[in-house]
Amino acid sequence: MISWLDVYHVFSATVPLYVAMILGYLSAKHLNIFSLEQCAGINKFVAKFSVPLLSFQVISQNNPFKMSPRLILSDILQKIFAFVVLAVVLRFWHPTEGRGGKLGWIITGLSVSMLPNTLILGIPILSAIDGDAAVNILVQIVVLQSLIWYNILLFLFEINAARKITSSGASIEHRGNDNEEADIEQEPKEEVAIVRTRSPGTGKILLKAWQKLIINPNTYAALFGLVWATLHFRLGWKLPEMIGKSVHMISDGGLGMAMFSLGLFMASQSSIIACGTKMAIITMVLKFVIGPALMVASAFSIRLRSTLFRVTVLQAALPQGIVPFVFAKEYNVNPEIASTGVIFGMIISLPITLAYYFPLLLCFSRLLPSQLLQETIMGKGPGLYTEIGKKARDLLYKDYQGDQKLSITTYSSTGVAITTSGTNKGDLFLGDVVTQIKNKNFTADIKVASDSSILTTFTYDEATPGLKAIISAKVPDQKSAKVELQYLHPHAGICTSVGLTANPVVNFSGVIGTSVLALGTDVSFDTESGNFKHFNTGVSFTKDDLIASLTLNDKGEKLTASYYHIVNPLKNTVVGAEVSHNLKSQVNSITVGTQHALDPLTTVKARVNNAGIANALIQHEWRPKSFITISGEVDSKAIEKSAKVGFALALKP
Repeated sequence: MISWLDVYHVFSATVPLYVAMILGYLSAKHLNIFSLEQCAGINKFVAKFSVPLLSFQVISQNNPFKMSPRLILSDILQKIFAFVVLAVVLRFWHPTEGRGGKLGWIITGLSVSMLPNTLILGIPILSAIDGDAAVNILVQIVVLQSLIWYNILLFLFEINAARKITSSGASIEHRGNDNEEADIEQEPKEEVAIVRTRSPGTGKILLKAWQKLIINPNTYAALFGLVWATLHFRLGWKLPEMIGKSVHMISDGGLGMAMFSLGLFMASQSSIIACGTKMAIITMVLKFVIGPALMVASAFSIRLRSTLFRVTVLQAALPQGIVPFVFAKEYNVNPEIASTGVIFGMIISLPITLAYYFPLLLCFSRLLPSQLLQETIMGKGPGLYTEIGKKARDLLYKDYQGDQKLSITTYSSTGVAITTSGTNKGDLFLGDVVTQIKNKNFTADIKVASDSSILTTFTYDEATPGLKAIISAKVPDQKSAKVELQYLHPHAGICTSVGLTANPVVNFSGVIGTSVLALGTDVSFDTESGNFKHFNTGVSFTKDDLIASLTLNDKGEKLTASYYHIVNPLKNTVVGAEVSHNLKSQVNSITVGTQHALDPLTTVKARVNNAGIANALIQHEWRPKSFITISGEVDSKAIEKSAKVGFALALKP
């Protein structure tokens, strides 16, 4: 469990970072203490001295002979997962906005989701949670970022520039922004565009990337830090006192200066969301959902445990690093998206990290292996995205109806189940017959409806532990065929489906967490139109006798909060509520409801909403698995109207 002392330590480490950033923002934006030239000078000092020396100090204290092979493999695997996911998405999605082509979008996606600001933000925040253990882990990640990932990213930018040369015969290079952790230049005159023709050969690409690297002080700092750490931990060498104190004097202020510089950068921008609302939402999902989710998948694959698992996932939820933005600005590859990732991500990421990932991962990564095994066997976990808020929805909406419905289920001697259903909706009668065949883990369902449609579904459960595969198609709808995969883990639930058409609709929902706290998202993308059909995200908290959830639906337009509370478990007495607010129309809707068991076989339910509609029902299990339900609805604002009465009878042997 998380104590108040843990929370205090985290805020003690977080608040000073915000103070430095806010002071920088106010100094340039409102107090006018610094001019643009002075801001550029501060940024240069941070980029050329403070951050490189801070990087050197941190890396030189890391023992390279004790670096975790599993951590390195997990970090590499996360990047591979991200590259594959982005490549697959861009295979079907062809964005019209942005610059750099498909490779440019892959580079942007990798920059946003895979390269967090570990050095400046990760170490002070996560060290407050896990102390020196977190610092040792994060330093290894900083080494990987500085010596491997930033260099690969730079190489990809050069390849992308060469591809553009091939099609245009000319290239535009930008001079004045080097590869620094906080090199955010604000003088337009230093952004000189030079147009020239050059060959896009691999040798020239490598040479160009090398020229960028050798003038980058962070590259030297990381390399020298690693070399000195090797000498120190292998041969016992120590820095001369004068050099050590000189490094400490500047690097100790590097963190505050870097945050102050971020505030100056925020003040220099005309808009926090420079790339538009739609792209900003996609950017935030990449940063705070996809990135950590891929790290979770990678960590599980490599079997990271305890503190190692918790810290690696938490650092994946940190704000976007500055270096990818500097590269994007220099090569003109979607810089507005990278800018939004830095600024807006900085504003919202720390609360998200602390409010969701910290308690979530702190809770389940401390489980012992035996507890993990027990949860796997018992099937506990966050479940699928559809289960967020499901208890409250079932209480408030399930079994209420104003029609007459009858369903009868029979079983043959071979185990085939046949369910016949009919619903009378005024002058319209709808019916269907469902035949279900089961053989071990395989299930086939064939549904014939009164509209002459036939829905066929094949389900194979437990193909591997936790995995379910589903194939379905509806005749005569030629676009209805799809394949779906569901995966349940004690700490994750994933569901993805793809239509079996030339331009399919792709659906993805993912949840990470425990049976106590879960965070998830649900996305549907139409590859034919290139638009999102829906985008939802939600969080759920379950504790003993209550369940609370918060969801953002309809592409960010509808905010819904629900509450489910068991008052008396012996009598199955439950109360619940759902409150929705439409951010676009500013319309609110409120529904409250309750249920109570009169006896073990009879339950009554009631609900009312702010529109004045009141409903009630009574349900009786007159024989095992056979229910009779009578429900009614009254409009309190139109009492003169007749009440609606519904009746349902379900018969099973």
